[in-house]
Amino acid sequence: MFYLKGIPIHFRKLHEGDLKSSYYNVMSLLSETSTNLINTLSMDELLNKLNDDNCIFVIHNLNTNDIIGTGTIIILNKGSLCSVCIIKELFINKDYEKDKESYDEIYVNFLNFLKDYCRHTEHCVKYIVNE
Repeated sequence: MFYLKGIPIHFRKLHEGDLKSSYYNVMSLLSETSTNLINTLSMDELLNKLNDDNCIFVIHNLNTNDIIGTGTIIILNKGSLCSVCIIKELFINKDYEKDKESYDEIYVNFLNFLKDYCRHTEHCVKYIVNE
């Protein structure tokens, strides 16, 4: 978590509650691939898929309880000695693009969070950022 002009911003994995309470907000920030994945799988299948080799992360504004951004990590060779993570599809709500400084701060912090997740949680030997 970090503070953006006094507003607490939290990075975390996508929860089932995000899809129930703010479905349209989340779907507007996801790529077509992630949207199709969510729409075609049952909730149990989706959660298994997200825990297996796909991870969708969200940027959560704790003041407004809104999802303001998303990012996806694809894990290749998970469970092996040489897993590789692909960080892609980083989207931030267009309202934050108006303030370039805030947008850049959110983007850099979110990207660093995703890199750290790849290295420390998934134990990837390499990560690739597709912007």
